[in-house]
Amino acid sequence: QLWPLCTDRNVLIDQMLQDTVDRSPSDTPVLYINRIAAKQHRDDPTIDPEQRKTVFNQILDEINKHTKPSTYNYRWAGQSSQWWECKFLQEGVIDQGGAFRDSLSEIAEELCPPSVDADVPLPLFIRSPNQSQDSSNVYRDGYIPNPSCDQFSKYFFVGQLMGGAFRSQETLVLSMPQFIWKHLVGEPVTWERDFVSVDSAELKLVDSIESMQQDNFEEMFEGALNFTTVLSNGDTVNLVPSGEERFVTYNDRLEYCELVKEVRIKESEKQINAIKEGLSQVVPSQVLSLMTWQELEEKVCGNPEISIETLKKSTRYDSELSENSPRVKVMWQALESFTNEERSRFLRFITGRRRLPVTIYIDASDTGPEALPTSATCSNALYLPSYTTVEQATQKLRYAAYNCVAIDTDMSPWEE
Repeated sequence: QLWPLCTDRNVLIDQMLQDTVDRSPSDTPVLYINRIAAKQHRDDPTIDPEQRKTVFNQILDEINKHTKPSTYNYRWAGQSSQWWECKFLQEGVIDQGGAFRDSLSEIAEELCPPSVDADVPLPLFIRSPNQSQDSSNVYRDGYIPNPSCDQFSKYFFVGQLMGGAFRSQETLVLSMPQFIWKHLVGEPVTWERDFVSVDSAELKLVDSIESMQQDNFEEMFEGALNFTTVLSNGDTVNLVPSGEERFVTYNDRLEYCELVKEVRIKESEKQINAIKEGLSQVVPSQVLSLMTWQELEEKVCGNPEISIETLKKSTRYDSELSENSPRVKVMWQALESFTNEERSRFLRFITGRRRLPVTIYIDASDTGPEALPTSATCSNALYLPSYTTVEQATQKLRYAAYNCVAIDTDMSPWEE
C-alpha cells in the first residue's frame, strides 16, 4: 500500500518507459476522415449499420492501409507531436495538431458518449447498468466493454490508443468504472468494493438475498427466481445447465448468489484482456503493475478541471433562487476553496457523474443551516439548505461530497 509513495518506484517507471521507447515513424500517415458521414451515422444509425463511417473505424481502416503494425506500436507517442495527420473531408482543415486532437476526442465520444441522451454509435462499449438506475448515484457516467462484442482487434486498438495517451500529453477520455481500470493494472477486484461501480442494484439484490429470512425469501422469490442472470448488455445466461428450468430455493440461494457473482464479475473478461493486450504493447506490463488504477486513469484520461466558472455556466436555479441569493453566494464561495477532486466528488454527489458537461439544478431546501444538503441524481438536483456563512457551507458540502455518495435508501432493488 505504501509502494505508490515510494520515490524509487517513479524512477523505475520512468526508466522502463525510456528503455522501451521506439523511434518515430519516418512518415506521418495522412488520414482522410469524413466527419459529416460520422455525424449522419450518429443521427441515424440505420444509414450505416456496420458503423464503417464512424470516426473510430475510419481512422482504424486508414491506419491499417498506410502503416505496418510492427512499426506503428505507439511506443514513440511521447516523441511525436501528433500520431497522424487528419484531412477532414469537406471541412478545409489544415492539421497542425488540432485536427489530430479533435480526432482523439471524436473517438472517445464515440466509445463513451458524455451525453446521457446520445446513442452509442459503436458496439464496443455499453452504458453500465448504473447509468440507468435513477436510485443510484454511484458511477453513473461509466461505460464497460460489451460482453457480447467479439471485435477483439478493435479492443486491442483501443488499448494501443490508451497507451499512446499514457506516453504523451494527449488524452483519451474513456469514462470507465474503477472495476475496469483495476483489471488493467492487475489490481485485485472484488464484488463488494468494485463491481458496485458497474451495477450497484445487482450488488444490493444479491446481498439482500444472502441475508434474507426464509419467510421473506419464499414470499418474494419462490417459484419466480431461476438459475439465470442478466448481463450488463441485457443478455440472459444460465448459471447452471438448463438453469432456466431450475428455481432457486431458500436452501440453495447462497449457491445462486455465488454463481451470479462469478458470472457477472467475468462478463467482460475477454474484452478487457484484449484492451490490456493492446495497452501492454505500448506500456510495459511491468510499468502497469507498479501503478494504481487511479494513476492509470489520470495518465490516459487526464485530470479534467472543474472550474467554478464552468460550474456556474452549467447551473440552473429554481424560482426561489438566483446567483445573487445569499445561500447561493456562500455555496460558490465554499466551492472556490475546494480542490478539483473535491469538486468532482461534489458533482458526483449531485449527478452521479464525475466530469462535465452536465447541467445541475439548485433548489431551495426548507431546512436550516445545520442540515446537510440532499440531492436527487435522477434529476441532477441539489437541495440547498439556508447556509448563512461560508464555513457552514464548506463543512456541510464537503461532508456530503465525501460521505453521502454511496448511500441510497430510496428503494429496495426489487421495488418499482
